[in-house]
Amino acid sequence: MMKNIIKLIGLFILILSFSCTDETLDNNYQILHQSEIKQSMDLDVDLDFIEGLEIQTFENHTVVMQQNFKEITLDFGDGCEVNGKFLAGIMIITFEPNPDAAQREITTVFDNFTINQRTINGIKNRLWQASNDNGNPQHTITVDIIVNWLSVDYLLHRTGTRVRERVEGQQGIWTTYVFNITGEWTNEFGNGNTYSWETLTPLVKETICYFFVSGNMSIERPNVSGVLDYGNGDCDNVAIFTTSDGEVIKILLD
Repeated sequence: MMKNIIKLIGLFILILSFSCTDETLDNNYQILHQSEIKQSMDLDVDLDFIEGLEIQTFENHTVVMQQNFKEITLDFGDGCEVNGKFLAGIMIITFEPNPDAAQREITTVFDNFTINQRTINGIKNRLWQASNDNGNPQHTITVDIIVNWLSVDYLLHRTGTRVRERVEGQQGIWTTYVFNITGEWTNEFGNGNTYSWETLTPLVKETICYFFVSGNMSIERPNVSGVLDYGNGDCDNVAIFTTSDGEVIKILLD
């Protein structure tokens, strides 16, 4: 009888220890999940900033003219500050030199390019159209990049496509431009966690604001999903993520 009681007590302790371990893992999982979403969002802000660098004209760059394309090298060396962002490394942009073409293909290669403690390597291809079906300038962008966070232990592989349409603005005056961004992409972290992102309503980006001012995205991965809301037009660093279970999480972007 005493042996059976001891066995039951041992079994109870074993079950209790497994229960406590599972609960701890679940809590850690939720923290990791929120952190990865925030890191992905901060990366989106930086990638949009890079888009602005590529679109605008730079005073300090090296131009190499070839027979059928033009190459621009943006070398930020060991680092400098540009419009509030710390940049280092190299971007090499090649494109067709015909300024009168209705559309052009543009390729950007990132060579240890760093923005705000995130180092990017990889390639980005895009098709620029002078006028889309709405009569607006548009970039259709595909990316395949590896991003390494220098300040925290994160590694991310991003692939996907997004469309960047200019919906407002006076030609040649950058600060008047407003873009609508749509698309879908995948973020795979070094730990194997993979997230699928897709725009539900266009992300609105005003060039006078670092952040998206409105728009919604769905985020999915096994056992976790939700909708991300960038707001109603205010220029701020606040976004709201609502999980499929109804939990509302406030995210502050860097």
